[in-house]
Amino acid sequence: MAKQPDQFDWISAYLDGHGLLKPWRRISAVFIASFAAFPLIMLWSPAGPADPVTRTVTLVASALGITGASLRLKRWPSRRQSSSWLLIAMAGIAAALFTLSNPYVGLLGCTTFAILGGYIAYFHAFSYVLTNLAVAATCMVVLSYRIIADTGDVALTAASLIVVVGLNIGVPLGMQSLVHTLRTDLQSSGRDPLTGLHNRRSFNNSAYELIRAHRNTAGSYLVVAVIDLDEFKQLNDTHGHAAGDRALVAVAAALQQSCRATAVIGRAGGEEFVVADIQRTPDPAKTAERICDAIAAMPFEITASIGTSSAPLRTGPVTSAMELIDDLIRTSDAAMYEAKRAGGNQVRHYSGDAPRR
Repeated sequence: MAKQPDQFDWISAYLDGHGLLKPWRRISAVFIASFAAFPLIMLWSPAGPADPVTRTVTLVASALGITGASLRLKRWPSRRQSSSWLLIAMAGIAAALFTLSNPYVGLLGCTTFAILGGYIAYFHAFSYVLTNLAVAATCMVVLSYRIIADTGDVALTAASLIVVVGLNIGVPLGMQSLVHTLRTDLQSSGRDPLTGLHNRRSFNNSAYELIRAHRNTAGSYLVVAVIDLDEFKQLNDTHGHAAGDRALVAVAAALQQSCRATAVIGRAGGEEFVVADIQRTPDPAKTAERICDAIAAMPFEITASIGTSSAPLRTGPVTSAMELIDDLIRTSDAAMYEAKRAGGNQVRHYSGDAPRR
């Protein structure tokens, strides 16, 4: 199984694209709140914190958990915010477990690291999984030593460790295997079978990753172009669908040759294509005209109507980035139809209220 890099952004974009981000916010808030409730309830147990210092530590850990749950209900975090929360959660869980008077209860409480590890494996890099496992292992060693020192019951300690260790290893590794399989399937199913370009959903996810990679670069613009082939129906009617398919494959190749290597290129459906890239200028006229000329020069008697639009990159949540992509596709589409109404084989750029030449 490959150890994939941090996948927080593409998983978040995938969930948002399927309308699952709000349910995930609620579910994760419930789990965080349950983590906070455990040490709080133990304040009333003989096995819980026994002195003012440990009680104070417990209250602080619970307060952090409740705060985290409240924030998660309000909005989905950024990758950096989620990573920071993980470190706080690891420290808070460890502190809460060490405050318990009964180390056996603390050892069983180490199963919370398995739940946290499942979340980490689903959203974050394997290094975070190892960090969580290291913190959990430290807690298990210390608490096991305390159990044996207090009771001398090695068998009970060993039996408990088998369960707790198994959960802390099995849950994260199983979850990461699931994510690796999901990403592999998405990558293979996210391609148009004819042209090899991104399909619409894959295009949106890849465009989001493009934004994430450049959103801290000052003076950068996300540029989107929508390309629709002119006279494509006539080509199909005159020369057959096989000729139309060859033309689509040739257009895909022309787009890849005309655009930069960083560009995300997709087939939106039928004879429509879409391109997203990051530029230092808001006007993609040169690239769009190069695409237009390349398509017109192909031996298929077709041309292209191209609409473009752009927007400056800004940092923001997942939903803002996805909305930006959708907005630029919509405005580029409007500009493309203006180019088509003007006769085709030309470019229109959406700037402000109306497309312009």
